[in-house]
Amino acid sequence: MTIYTCQLPHPSLIEGGLNKIDYTDSFAVTLPAEEAPPLQQLPVLFFHAFPRWFGWLIGLRELIAGWIGLKTAKGIDIQAEIDQFQGREGEAIALFKVMRTNEQEIMMGENDQHLDFRLSFFRIEKEGAVEIVLSTTVEMNNWLGRVYFIPVKPIHRLIVPIIIKRMIRQYQKT
Repeated sequence: MTIYTCQLPHPSLIEGGLNKIDYTDSFAVTLPAEEAPPLQQLPVLFFHAFPRWFGWLIGLRELIAGWIGLKTAKGIDIQAEIDQFQGREGEAIALFKVMRTNEQEIMMGENDQHLDFRLSFFRIEKEGAVEIVLSTTVEMNNWLGRVYFIPVKPIHRLIVPIIIKRMIRQYQKT
């Protein structure tokens, strides 16, 4: 299974999801149609695909974010949100709220004082195959957002391809 970088799908909801885009990336995998998960299952697979070491980083992020007044997932029953997730606008998993959807994209994200982000899950059918694309856009709102994103950017670029592989393997096991 080869994960590759690609352009932000066009047209897409994520293209207009922020006032301005300071950072963007897209990672994808192409699969035979019968091996590709349904669109509504992609966010659930995403949250189940975090490697253990990444969970520790998320915990550290939550601790630091709480100290400096940023939004955290403290008090959210994430597993209940995952279990009940249908991919509808307004639903959320942790700090990832479904903002818009269409037949091939679920755009999730959050707005905070330091930065706003969007993460879109795409399922694009292509002649007997399906391309699964995860695209991220970020808008920095102030100096704190720019400083915050310095360590986040390389970790993000490392972890998303790993998560995509784990998502697909997890789906194919079911």
